[in-house]
Amino acid sequence: MFRNSNKKESKVLLTRENSVVLARLALVEFGYDPETVDLQFVKMRENTVFRAETPDGSIALRLHRPGYRTHEEVKAESDFIDLLSREGFPVVHLVEAANGHRAVTVSDGETEVIVDAQRWLENSRQLGQTEGAEEASPLLPEHFETMGALAARMHNVAERLGGAGKFPRVPWDCEAIIGPDALWGDALSAPGLDAGATGQLQRAREIMRDQFKAFGTEPSVYGVIHADFTPENVLVSGDEFVVIDFDDFGDGWYLFDLSTVLFFFVENELYPDYREALLRGYRTERDLSQHEEQLLDLFLLARGFTYLGWAATRPETATAQFLIAEIVPLVVRMATDLGAE
Repeated sequence: MFRNSNKKESKVLLTRENSVVLARLALVEFGYDPETVDLQFVKMRENTVFRAETPDGSIALRLHRPGYRTHEEVKAESDFIDLLSREGFPVVHLVEAANGHRAVTVSDGETEVIVDAQRWLENSRQLGQTEGAEEASPLLPEHFETMGALAARMHNVAERLGGAGKFPRVPWDCEAIIGPDALWGDALSAPGLDAGATGQLQRAREIMRDQFKAFGTEPSVYGVIHADFTPENVLVSGDEFVVIDFDDFGDGWYLFDLSTVLFFFVENELYPDYREALLRGYRTERDLSQHEEQLLDLFLLARGFTYLGWAATRPETATAQFLIAEIVPLVVRMATDLGAE
């Protein structure tokens, strides 16, 4: 859902107008005549996405935010998706450019972007939403059971890789999640925090550091993770579930993926059922110790820290306003509870 806002990036921002120009330039690199392709705008959040109706079928063109990812990082994402696909894990199909690469660089003379493409999953929908998820949700416990099983299958592949450090990506380690220089920003700088709340977060941060250190980074608990594994990033087409948006993937604790599934549903009245179903689904594919289950609340708080950090670095956005209004109070309560234990 949200992206690393703490990197040094280009100050050039995409607009709706120049992104259309860049998307058409990218179509040429993928072997299509832009004059014969119907290009439909899908969304502009961190990356910009278009749907292109080509003679070979529909594809999704993704324009990466200028300066956000290197070619090496984008290639790493494609390599991991390929690996998952070879292991039978349900992911989107990548599209090769005319030069045989999975991503191209295009420029309109002022803005340069990296673009990759994926096959469009026809007649699909997102499994669920995150913003507003504390309200009445169409998601059922069985959906969380499915997500638990998917997460476990993905983590099984990651563990077979032999541990961390297999891909050139920034890891989701302790400092990257909750530290003052965290990937998405410092949670303690989030708008809406008074001195008391900041103090609670600071105390919680020190407790989490100690517990993460004690938990360790053995391959059985720490490896390649999705890092944005929300119901928004699972597509449903008939009886088929497909995981998308690996833009944030990297090394991290497997529990971080499980906390991401659950975080926006903590205040939903069905949360106990969702949580139980998620863990039940996970255990159908992979062991999860009682100790790991007990640590899930710690990782839920850590996940909340990342969203506060995001709000701190993007306070002017609509998403940040949602986070400030709805998530800041929740995370402060969770931090207070941790400090009171």
